[in-house]
Amino acid sequence: TNSTLRGYLFIAFIALILRMKLMRMMIDAELNKRYSVEGLLTELEKIKIMILPNGEKMTTEISKKQREILDALHMCA
Repeated sequence: TNSTLRGYLFIAFIALILRMKLMRMMIDAELNKRYSVEGLLTELEKIKIMILPNGEKMTTEISKKQREILDALHMCA
């Protein structure tokens, strides 16, 4: 339907904005020479957050590659 198409286009537009923002951050940090956007996201998606029974959140161990990416993008896990 028309509303479904509009919703799809809106989500695709938002995804494009986020992808371009990430690409700009990668260029500024010179990560684009070593990683593609897909490769960078694949590496970072391995980071998991576990919620313990008492409600405490715990991040899984972060590899050296992931730490380098996060540091270059000025982000924390």
